[in-house]
Amino acid sequence: RLREGRLRGAPLSSYVSVQAETGALYALRSFDYEEVRELELWVRAEDGGAPPLSSNVSVRLLIADENDNAPQVLYPPPAPGPGPGSGPGVGALGWSGVELAPRSAEPGALVAKVVAVDADAGQNAWLSYELAKATEPGLFRVGLHSGEVRTARSPLARDAARHSLVVVVKDRGRPALSATATLTVVLAESVAELLSELGSAAAPAEPAGSLTRWLVLAVAAVSCLFLAFLLLLLALRLRRWRRSRLPPPSSASATAAAAALRGVPASHFVGIDGVRAFLRSYSHDVSLTADSRKSQLRCAGGSCCDTLPARPPPDEAAPLRGEDAAAHRAAEPDALP
Repeated sequence: RLREGRLRGAPLSSYVSVQAETGALYALRSFDYEEVRELELWVRAEDGGAPPLSSNVSVRLLIADENDNAPQVLYPPPAPGPGPGSGPGVGALGWSGVELAPRSAEPGALVAKVVAVDADAGQNAWLSYELAKATEPGLFRVGLHSGEVRTARSPLARDAARHSLVVVVKDRGRPALSATATLTVVLAESVAELLSELGSAAAPAEPAGSLTRWLVLAVAAVSCLFLAFLLLLLALRLRRWRRSRLPPPSSASATAAAAALRGVPASHFVGIDGVRAFLRSYSHDVSLTADSRKSQLRCAGGSCCDTLPARPPPDEAAPLRGEDAAAHRAAEPDALP
């Protein structure tokens, strides 16, 4: 049985419990090494005799440290964003991590120092520093255990005036936790030149926003075109599918249509031949001879719907045309005075 006590203002029974039959100790909550490093408690063992006999034992629990805290960067501090009431100043522009380095600096000159701490203990709190990203590789270096940023060579005239350095801080825990710090180093000989360089760098913020806006519009336009293409392709596929679902024309209907058209004369169809047949139905033939009594004027019979010229009756002589009329005039005697 666990003797009652208190730990950090809470009852001891809220941290551990003892099983009455076996005497096994169980943790009721997780322990943080940074809050509780050791725990001392008293356990009483008692038998079931008459009278019962008991004994007390002291148990000391040592809490092992785990790497549960990431490194915390103290310097440079995170750059604050421009607030609603912030005016034009260094803090409003986010220049809290700006360092000045003269262009005449020698190799190994101290530029800045990254300061970080770890709340863990032991090797979990041992920190190492590493330069992860730089505008000009080879110009600056970072101390492995000190975090000091120094020049690796002398700055040249072709080097940019503003450099951004990203330093990674790692601990030695398993698994290792890390944090990053960003430094801005300006190569200038005076503070006035430093402020001038920072002001010129902060000026082109408006074009960057405009470029982002145009990029967003371009992406939106391409997305709309792609969506329209997909809709058009879907409509074409649906139309083709609907055509494939239509039943083909039956052979019986095709045969009936052919039979119905078989008895219709070709001249009844609208076209050049039909027009000519229509005009021919209203034509007339004239046969002239030397004898006026034998001259004939014959109009074609039938209605406008009959496109074939009427034939003469069997007992009526056929009209003379062409060479026959000429031969007939030559054979008859001249009846003129």
